[in-house]
Parts: sequence; C-alpha cells; structure tokens
Amino acid sequence: MPHLSFITPAALVLLVLLPLLAAFTLLTPRRVAPGRFWASLLIRSVVLIALVLALAGAQLVRPVRALTTVFLIDASDSVAPAQRERADQYVADALHTMPAGDQAAIVVFGENALVERVPTSLPQIGRINSVPIATRTNIQAAVQLGMALLPADTQKRLVLLSDGGENIGQAAEAARLAAVRGVPLDVVPLLGAHGPDVIVGGLDAPATVRAGQELALGVFVRADFATTGRLQVFVDGQLAQEQAVTIASGVNSIRLRVPAGEAGFRRLEVRLDAQGDSEPQNNRAAAFTEVQGPPRILLIASDAARAANLRAALNAGGVLADLRAPAQVPTELAQLSAYAGVVLVDTPARDLPRPLMEALPVYVRELGRGLAMVGGSESFGAGGYRRTPIAQALPVDLDPRADEQVPDLALVMVIDRSGSMDDTSDSGRSKLDLAKEAVYQASQGLSERDQIGLVVFDDAAQWVLPIQRLPPAVEIQQALDQVGPGGGTDIRSGIAPAAQALASVNAKIKHVILLTDGIAQQNYTDLIDQMRAAGTTISTVAIGDDADTGLQAIAARGGGRYYRVSQAADVPRIFLQETVISAGRDIIEGRFTPSVALLTPAVRGLGALPPLYGYDGTTIKQTARTILATPDGAPLLAQWQYGLGRVVAWTSDFKGQWARDWVDWNEFPHFIGSFVDLLLPARDTGTLALRASTSGDQAALELTAQDDQGRPLNDIALEGRLIDPANQGTPLQFSQIGAGRYRAVTSAATPGVYLAQVAASAGGQALGLATTGLVVSYSPEYGDERANPQLLRDLATSTAGRVEPAPSAVFDPPAQAVGSVQEIGLPLLWLALLLWPIDIGVRRLYLALPVPRLAALGRRLFPGWRAQPERSEALSRLSAAKQRAQVPRRAPSAPAPLPSDEARPARSAEQLQPEDASAPGVRSDDQFARLLAAKQRARRRRNE
Repeated sequence: MPHLSFITPAALVLLVLLPLLAAFTLLTPRRVAPGRFWASLLIRSVVLIALVLALAGAQLVRPVRALTTVFLIDASDSVAPAQRERADQYVADALHTMPAGDQAAIVVFGENALVERVPTSLPQIGRINSVPIATRTNIQAAVQLGMALLPADTQKRLVLLSDGGENIGQAAEAARLAAVRGVPLDVVPLLGAHGPDVIVGGLDAPATVRAGQELALGVFVRADFATTGRLQVFVDGQLAQEQAVTIASGVNSIRLRVPAGEAGFRRLEVRLDAQGDSEPQNNRAAAFTEVQGPPRILLIASDAARAANLRAALNAGGVLADLRAPAQVPTELAQLSAYAGVVLVDTPARDLPRPLMEALPVYVRELGRGLAMVGGSESFGAGGYRRTPIAQALPVDLDPRADEQVPDLALVMVIDRSGSMDDTSDSGRSKLDLAKEAVYQASQGLSERDQIGLVVFDDAAQWVLPIQRLPPAVEIQQALDQVGPGGGTDIRSGIAPAAQALASVNAKIKHVILLTDGIAQQNYTDLIDQMRAAGTTISTVAIGDDADTGLQAIAARGGGRYYRVSQAADVPRIFLQETVISAGRDIIEGRFTPSVALLTPAVRGLGALPPLYGYDGTTIKQTARTILATPDGAPLLAQWQYGLGRVVAWTSDFKGQWARDWVDWNEFPHFIGSFVDLLLPARDTGTLALRASTSGDQAALELTAQDDQGRPLNDIALEGRLIDPANQGTPLQFSQIGAGRYRAVTSAATPGVYLAQVAASAGGQALGLATTGLVVSYSPEYGDERANPQLLRDLATSTAGRVEPAPSAVFDPPAQAVGSVQEIGLPLLWLALLLWPIDIGVRRLYLALPVPRLAALGRRLFPGWRAQPERSEALSRLSAAKQRAQVPRRAPSAPAPLPSDEARPARSAEQLQPEDASAPGVRSDDQFARLLAAKQRARRRRNE
C-alpha cells in the first residue's frame, strides 16, 4: 500500500495549530453567510495541513517489486581457470532467467574490487574486461562495492562467487553491514582441484653470524609429485649460489651453505624452478641475518692522496675502510647498505654521479646509516654543494651569515659562442657545452645574496641572463639552453655590456670571467682600464692552443687571474674555483686554534688541541650541534640527527694542508675513533627489543623499552622506517599500548625481506637503534590452504542468504520493504498557494446572480418548467423595491414639507408593503426622505 514518509517528521508537531485555527475561527463574530464561513474554514485548514506536510518533507512511497542483483566474481589467482569458467556460466544462466524490469550488475575482485557492469537490464554477461590485482583475495572490498551499487528504490540481493580464500580484509564486517541493511548474500562456492604444485615452505637462516663465516641455510619444500629442479640463492639481490636438486613427493629439506660476507644486515632469498610445477608464484622464500664484525666505512675521494691519512687512522682503529673514486661507488641503496657509513673527502660535487647524490640522503634518512663530509679546497661551498640534495642533509649551512662583514659578489660571465666553440673537445662534448656547464658550476659557488649575469658574443653580444640576484637553478639551466653557436669573434662586443652593467650594480665585489678559444683584436684595453678604475676585476680563460696569448696580459691589467686550459673538460672546475676565489668567503685560511664548543665523548680526554691553518666557511643549522668551533664561532666539527642516521661535518681537511699539525698529532687516531663514533648511529644497549609479525598484507611492529634496571620507559620519542624489498622507506607511527610497549602497523604486501629500524630517544638523549627483519615469502594466495568454504557458509547464514542457489532462483524477490519515493513537498506548496486567493475570495467577494433572467432562460429552454409561486417575504420586498426604482422620476412642482414623526401616522409593514408594491406610479422620493430623516434623528441623539 502506498504511504507517506517524512524527511523531517518533527515538523509534524505544527499540526497542533489546526484545532487552534478552528477554535479561533468559531469564536470570532461571523460577518459572512454560514455557507461561506464553513467553506473558508475548510480551505484554511487544507492550506495549513499542506504547509506543515511540505515543511516535514512529505514523500509518497509506493511499493516496488523490481529486484537488483549484484554478482561478485572472484578473479584472484587462487581460483582455478575451470572454476572461473563455471562462474561465468552461472551468471550467464541467471541473466537468461531475469524477469522484465529487474536489473543486474557485476563486480570483479581480487586484492581490489572493480565495477564491470553497473546496474542495468543485462541481456548477457559478455566478456569481462576488468583485471583486478590477483595476488590476494579481498571479499570485504567486493561486498562493500556491491552494496554501494544497489539502488535504494529496488529489492536488493548480492551473489558471491568465490572460493572463500580471504587473505586481506574482513568479510564478516561487510556481511554484518549487509545484514543490517537487510540485503541477503547468496554464495556460490568455486571449489576445484589445482594442478601439480611444488611449494617452498620456508627458508631457515641464523639470526646472527660473524664476518668471514658461512651461512648454513635450510630450505623446506612440499611437493605433490616427484620432480627435479634448480635452486638459486640470492644475497642482497645478488646471485650467490645455484645448484640442481631432486624433489620427492611430500616434504623435502634441502641444506646448503653460502659465504656470510662483510659485516651488516643481509637479505637472503631462495628461488626454485621445478619441472612440471603449475604454480611458480609459491616457489620462493626469504630470510634475513645480521653479519657481525668491524664496521665498514666507504671513503669517497676524487684524489686518493687526500684520504690517505684518514684511511690509515681508520684501519689502525679496527675499522674497515674502503677507498673508492666517485665513479666506482655503487649508486643503489641495496649495495650502499653494506657500509655503516660514507665519508666524502674533499671531493667536488661535480664528480659525484647524480644517482649517488640523490641516494646518499636516503641512505642516511631511511637506512639509519652515517654520512660525513671532510673539508678542503673542493668541499662544502667551495666544492659546489650548494642547492644539492647532500647540502640538505649536512648539519651546516653552506651560505655565509648575512652580516656586513661578509662581502657580496656581482659576477658576469662573458662566453665566446663563435663557430669554433662548436668543435668537439677531447671529452666528446663541444667546447660550448662545456662552457655552459661551467656557468652552471659557477652558480653553485654563489649565495643567495650574490648577483649573476651571462653575456654571449660572436660578432655581436647578447644578454642571455641579465644581471640579477641568484635565480633558481632551473632558470639558469633554461637560459643556458637558449645558447647556440654563432659566427666570428669580437671580444670587445662582449665585454662592453658587462662593464656597463657592473658600473651601476651595488656590490662589494664586481668580477668578470671571460672565456674564449680564438684570436681577436685587443681593441678593448680601454674598457679594462675603465673597469679597473671602477673597482671591477676580470679573469680570463683561454681554451686550446689557438687561443689569444694576449689574454694573460688582459687578466694582469684587470686585476684577475689567467687560466690556460689544454683540456676543455677542466673548464667547469676552473669556473667554480674562480668564483670561490673571487667571492673570498668559502675558504678561510690562517692559523688558529679551535675551541671546544660542546664537551662530548668525541673530544673528552684529547687535551690541548693543535692549531689549524684553514677551513671551509659555513654556519651551523638550527637543530645541529657544534662540537668544535673556530675563533669567530664558525663550526669546525658539527653533527646532527638526519632521519634515522647521523651526519657529521669536519670543515677543515685531513690531507695535511690545513690540518698538518693534526695528522702528526699522537692523539689523531683517538680523534678519528671518536669521529667514527659520531658518525655511526648508537647501537641498542639492551634497552630496546623490536619484534615484527605479519597478518594479511599488514606488518605489525612492537617495541619494548626498558632501562638498565628493567623498568619500563614510557613516553619516549620513536622514529622508525620500514624498508621494503625495493629499498623504499615507509615511516612508522608508533603509539604506546602499555608500560614500555609501543606498536606500529603498516603495509607489507610485496613479497621479500623488510628491514625495520627504530631510533629511540628520551629527553634529547639517544637511547639506541633497534633493528629487525620481516619476511614475506609470497602471498597466502598461493599457500596450501587457499579455499575457505566455511567462511562462505558463515557469510550466507549471517545475512539470511542461500548457499549455491540455482541460477533461476537468483532473481526471486526477497520480500524486502522497499518502495519508490516521490517528493510531494513542492506540489503541496503549490496547493497552498492556489487555495490562498480562493479563501480570500470566499470571505471578501459577493457575486449577485441574475435570477429572473436565469428563470426566463429556463422557461424558454424547458417549456414545461414553472417557477415556484411561493416567494419569501424578503424576496418580495426586494422585488418591489427594484420595481419602484425602475419607475421614471418626475420633477415635483414644489417639495412638500416632511411631516414630523409625531404627526405621521404609524403604519405596519403589512400595510406599507402591499400598497407600495402595488402602485407602479408611486415615486420613491418618500423613501429617501424617510432615510434622511432617520439619519438626522440618529445624529441628534449622538449630539445629546
């Protein structure tokens, strides 16, 4: 039966106004005829009811018998191909019996759920094109998506076609929601036999082993049949061993040994390629172990001699130091993770491969390793590290302090782009390309307070980068991309705009770098003199043997330096070096004795410190700490925590130029040992215990923290990372779940070995670093128990569904209380608006009906009809008055005086009415006279 429903039923309380309206109307004096009175009351009541129902959001609900069925088809890898075909056939048979007016939809799911068909009148299933992630089964996602597709105004049913092998999500939660909404969930189990299968059940490896030993591994294999295959062992992603194996039907245990390698955390994995195996996805297993031994430090130096003293001191302290050139350093995190720390020894940024430059901050932040930079003439700002990824990880800022003592530089580079600059150099690149790289390298030696400009010339000059505050590196690169080879060589045309621009620039140091490879007229000496007089210096760079030899004299005349370059590849280094020298702030030379700014174990017990003779100018970052400082307060030895790892900066050198008294100092090995302690993260001292476990695609990590007496540590700061098999880090958010107990949950869906590292601190003091591993060999989708028919039965029972119904019964109506809803609020408002003027008309307007004319018309149309002879007394009086009014008036000869009321004899109504009515010629003036007299009498009474 249709019925009303309301969006805001509380508004129905306003219906109490209805009896109040009736009472008010009945108690008010009536000024209209009874018929009009009751009609007006009825209309007003209807208007009030319409307004209240519209305000309550009235809806008309009609019963609906149409049914919408959503088919949930399992497309995960645990469902055999034969069962998938059965599911398709089941849906096709059901659609063939779908009644007219019903609808069907299809959802395909695995780890995720996808809509294949929206609810519609499907004639047939057609080809399924949706491809979900098939490595897991998430029934909950499928049920939730199916319920979201169900229209509100139809009967509803879900049909699940699956093996029930849920390994992610909670299907029971989704079933409870379906039960609350009254949606039955029918299940069709897709159970079938799989092909012959060989499963690697696990890999057993020792938790710790010493460096130099062998790892004893155990591989457990379960097979449905006897076969042969090849077993591969990978250590940190590299193939370490491969051997042929014979596999018997049942459980097999394979023992093997591999070298442990260097100290560090090792990821182990075995892969089995078995003959006749139908499921290769479950033929791998992983484990982890920690190789204990002396820490390994990677030294990176473009010149090995600069790191010789440091390497010797490290080896004397029992630290394994591996010295490599920048081009020989691995750039992948998996290979870098074999080292406990990396030290950059006086190596310019341009020598580091770009992947290594980007990997080192991640190596510290995510893997919890150490990074150090040792100063020199090609390190820190002088080495071009400004605005690089490594600069962000350093505890010192490479830009100088913004005070008046630090000079600012205005640098204009004048570059030859003549046709000869397009020739290929010995490095395989054109000289012009190397010149453009030199400009970029020079910008790395500038700070944000400096100004830079670029002029290119051939026969004429062009401003490529007008002189301005140092712009972002991308804008400099975009400007350089516009430079191409030109024609001849006119050096004066290039110097003239640079000299003119610098003359009006406000800077303490003004400098020009001229680069050319040809011979040109020296018709610009007057410009050099003018520049020198205005305080602008010039340095010259000559490329090749054909360059103008007079450039040396030009540099001497202009107060700058002359560089003759035989190998064009050296041009970028020279430009950076020239910029650093011109700015005069990145390298500070002079004898001084460092002071202890923070007494830490790294400097405690060293005694009097030897003098130094130079350092790289930097400033300390806000959260870093200065351990040793220069006399002017600049950091000499600084450290800070960067993510999970530590970064150390030593702004002097170890090559013997600035620190020659330090490398000969008898405490130098002790100092280097302390330097390593600053570099390597603090190890767990037994106060932290980290455990990891997996559930579905989630990893749970629990940390227990206690002090030396075994008392729990509460409210400590934890920063952790979970490193996945691809060496990508995911932050861990820990919450305290008990006394000294902390828990974090994150995703771990990719098979492989995960490395979890957590750094703990309390009150600003580091408590240690806890490390553990987590193994996900393969998805449970490929395990021994892939199907779960009991789960399917439980889902059907909890939702009043059916188990394996016939296809023809899928569209049986579930007799749900469902109706189609129609909003009637707006029509009710229109009804109230329409009745309002009608109510006004009923109460205010009087329509006189022409009765005699209607009667005459009725007699003509119906000759046998006669009007009723009886008329009421009131109608008779009205008719007589009308007839008297229609008699023509005659002008009276003289108005007769009106008799007074006392003199006029009184006549009854019966005597007056017949007489007046029967005299057609009687004038009605006496009637007006009587009315006037009555009005005058009433006025006199009021005045009295």
